[in-house]
Amino acid sequence: MSSDVPIFAPGHNEPDEWETLNVLIGLIYDSVLQPECWNDTLARITGALCPLSWEAAFILWEGSNPPRARFVAATGLAAGVQEIYTAVYAGNHPWSRKLMRYGNGSVVDSNDIMTRDEFAESAFFQNFLAPWGIDRMVCVLLDRRGGERLGLMLPGPGDRDVERLKRGLRVLAPHIQRAMRISDRIATFELAVGAARAAADFAPFAIFSLDDQLNILAANSRAGRYENAGIIHLAQGRFAFAHPASQKKLLDLVRSAKAAGLAFQAVGRSGVECPVLVARITPQAVQQIGGFSAGASLIVTLGSAPGETPVVEIDRVAQWFALTPAEARLAVALAGGQSLQSYAALRAVSLNAVRFLLKGIFRKTGATSQAQLVAMLARLPAAV
Repeated sequence: MSSDVPIFAPGHNEPDEWETLNVLIGLIYDSVLQPECWNDTLARITGALCPLSWEAAFILWEGSNPPRARFVAATGLAAGVQEIYTAVYAGNHPWSRKLMRYGNGSVVDSNDIMTRDEFAESAFFQNFLAPWGIDRMVCVLLDRRGGERLGLMLPGPGDRDVERLKRGLRVLAPHIQRAMRISDRIATFELAVGAARAAADFAPFAIFSLDDQLNILAANSRAGRYENAGIIHLAQGRFAFAHPASQKKLLDLVRSAKAAGLAFQAVGRSGVECPVLVARITPQAVQQIGGFSAGASLIVTLGSAPGETPVVEIDRVAQWFALTPAEARLAVALAGGQSLQSYAALRAVSLNAVRFLLKGIFRKTGATSQAQLVAMLARLPAAV
């Protein structure tokens, strides 16, 4: 993997940030195919996005009933930290308990779930984190299985500005989420060369492997449903989006000299949107994909897992109206037909807390009722 990951400049420079994020997206998908590189990829993410003294990151499966934890990858952790955490604190500290209520794709700042003063009173801080001055964490909730939750955790001292980190993680979140799921399928099935197709067929979304001419080298069993829905064309063994603007994005990525990735909403014949993730992959990484043919240049995934709100859609609504992630999640849920009561029950929060979020949404969007809010979201232009 390339070590040339640009570092964010101190100011908010959008072209520089996107160049950095595109490189990181490429590293994330390289790690799908070379799992031993996840630790290094986490180090690149912290080096590019984190403020001073935020040097640790880890990906963790964790559950609270019974308490348990399993580290998938880590960087910047002191010796013995993983063992102590697993034996003593797994699923049994304030951050862990409060994070369990958030949905897949959420980017959560610990300052939003409890104050630093409140956290400083906890045994977890006083007996474990205090020597390193760690009293804040930003995390991405990636997946759930049974009573366990998979998350990317980035801890550090709370007096640093982490807005740049959170902004970057909102872009990277769907890619890390999808990459970890594909990696997990491959690991779970203990695939040898030629058997990755079985894991791909088990995925809850469509997966394509394409060469640089957009010829289809491999596709899983879910590919056909997206052609039937009018999202894509698969004529003569070539891949194309039905939506011209989406196809242009794909072609621009193919022509780019830099490794990069895309996350956007493609549009079908009936106007239905479909979340899309596209990643450029390196030639040396391609050889590691069992069922995907050598010569691949792109991996394209379409759709979301059943019941999962696409992170891309939540992020788009958040950016359009300058909503917080929590406000955007609620707005998208209401647009999808959920009631305030069902949303509160799903998130394990009080109805008053949800109503408070709704007031913030009304203030920022100008809507005066839930019906008006849903209508406003329905009129948002399609992502292109």
